[in-house]
Amino acid sequence: MKVYRPEIDGLRAISVIAVILYHAEFTVAGHTLLLGGYIGVDVFFVISGFLISQILLTEIEATGRIDFLKFYARRARRILPALFAVIFTTIPFAYYLLLPSELLDYANSIGSTLLFGSNIYFYFTAALYGEPSTLLKPFLHTWSLSVEEQFYIGFPFLLLMVRRYLKSRFLPCVLLVASLSFVLCVVTVRYDQQQAFYSPLTRTWELLAGTLLAYHQVRRGRARPRPLLAAAGLALVLGSLILFRKDTVHPGVLTVIPVIGTCLVLAFTSQQDAVGRLLASRPAALTGLVSYSLYLWHYPVFAFARLTSLNFNNGDKVLAVAATVLVAVVSFVVIEKPIRYTRRNRAFWICLGSSAATIMAAVVSAITMAGFPYRLDQVYPPLAQANEARLESTFLSLNSNIQAGKPVIFIIGDSHARNWSIALKNYIDSDQYQVVAISYLNCMVEIKNDIVKAPSRASIYDKYCIPFEKYINDKSLLSRTKAIFLTSLRPFEYTVNPFRFELLSWMKSHSDDARIFVFGNYFQLDELHSCLGLMFQRKSDASICLREATYPPANQPLEQLPFFPSNLAFTYVDIVKLHCDYDKEKCLTSSRGVPFITDWNHLTAEFLTTLIGDILEKRTADLRGDGLLDFLVPPHARQSERTASSQPNAGRTSSASP
Repeated sequence: MKVYRPEIDGLRAISVIAVILYHAEFTVAGHTLLLGGYIGVDVFFVISGFLISQILLTEIEATGRIDFLKFYARRARRILPALFAVIFTTIPFAYYLLLPSELLDYANSIGSTLLFGSNIYFYFTAALYGEPSTLLKPFLHTWSLSVEEQFYIGFPFLLLMVRRYLKSRFLPCVLLVASLSFVLCVVTVRYDQQQAFYSPLTRTWELLAGTLLAYHQVRRGRARPRPLLAAAGLALVLGSLILFRKDTVHPGVLTVIPVIGTCLVLAFTSQQDAVGRLLASRPAALTGLVSYSLYLWHYPVFAFARLTSLNFNNGDKVLAVAATVLVAVVSFVVIEKPIRYTRRNRAFWICLGSSAATIMAAVVSAITMAGFPYRLDQVYPPLAQANEARLESTFLSLNSNIQAGKPVIFIIGDSHARNWSIALKNYIDSDQYQVVAISYLNCMVEIKNDIVKAPSRASIYDKYCIPFEKYINDKSLLSRTKAIFLTSLRPFEYTVNPFRFELLSWMKSHSDDARIFVFGNYFQLDELHSCLGLMFQRKSDASICLREATYPPANQPLEQLPFFPSNLAFTYVDIVKLHCDYDKEKCLTSSRGVPFITDWNHLTAEFLTTLIGDILEKRTADLRGDGLLDFLVPPHARQSERTASSQPNAGRTSSASP
């Protein structure tokens, strides 16, 4: 007979509260609270492995078999009704708040969640858990449900086979599989932390830790309560939640600490000791009972709250937590608990099947319609969208006709290099200079033995990294390079790609004494908001993005920034100062219907073309003094050149500016 242990619900309460606080990101005096809260999921894994294995092993010991139909029906009752309720509730919010690309991602994430494969989907879409962008994905947290269900698809069958045919070797078999999973986890996390995070193969050992404990209890009964070991276990769990950080290698060797701590609490606590009384207290136990609903609801509530709040401060976070608790309790009382124990099987399965079909129809519709892009037409005209898409698609063909012997201008950078290259090439005299535009987006750049290696982090980035490595190592190009333009996100601050100035130094050392120009950034939002999202949600033009822009600050002391290259001679081009002197009332926000940014930081190609032309036209004297006009031609001079060249017998005019 199954005995209810409220202290386990208390442990669940600690886990879910930790996860919620981690995702809320409360800050006090500039410090984020509970940076190790993600460990709560690992505690859940151990508890789940323990409880499910205990049920299955007890059934095998009593009957010699497993009623698979009954087992999976229990799982369906436990998991699906509340999950479907969350999905149905979020669909209207997604339609009215998410951009087409975001809605498409949302639909794919729901579809993969219904198939218990969202962990695989998020891995292959490069969703880096814990990064700001993933906080806006309403169903990212379902990765853990998928890991569990993938484990439980095969685990009961393997459990039955081992107990039937390898009964005397059950313990060694489980230990072997757990050990292999742990070793795979430790090895994988070294070269692909996200794969180790999302993969069921690297998480199986955590669930099997609970299985080993369950096996011991089924065979020999519960261990005698040991208050000191229970307290030590709770200390290990709490210590991990408090001391682990975002940069802690996880899952990995250190993950053993909370896993062992959870096992100690499950094995040795009782309601007669202090730890047991604490965990079994009514507030803790009740929170644990609602933990699944709390876990399901908190992430979409936080995601949509962040999307609609321009400043998601501690007050907003408190409201989001309160809303989570409210809807979770209602969900538990109205949906989760009644359906889990209902005897109306026929009605349950009909309702479940029709709900799944309805959700899948919505998913297929959103995917087929590409996220319903017509919703943007009011704030971003279709013609402007098409023109911008056409411009952006030209980047990979910019180097298609490299001519030998010409002086070279290199345009180099991260993801910003695409649109900057497209725009800058309009103002470079192609008769005088050969432009080479390359991006090291997601390339692992290393200079070794006078050769630049740049393998891609994933195959989807080969289209950038292969040309980058080809052209950056072409000594004939480097030897005739006259100028290098760096176009990077926050060039003196961005922690990704810190090699950029070392790379520029290396390029200059192989060049014809090339001039280096570092282009500053235009106005940007914080990482949690996109300009197009703000425009869409508030039915506004791009001026709202400029008003809410938080970067760059005026008169920023560049020399004090962490990546400022004090030993490299370069010219900094402050485009905001040149264009509108940081006076937002005078700054452009769009060009031909295209907003200056659509995400939070990348300038659009159409807008950049206009912006650079405006600066070249109005700040000619400043740019001549900086030497930039040795390489760029102002629009009026370019037009004069075209007019002159169109006249009969007209010679080519000089590209120098007046």
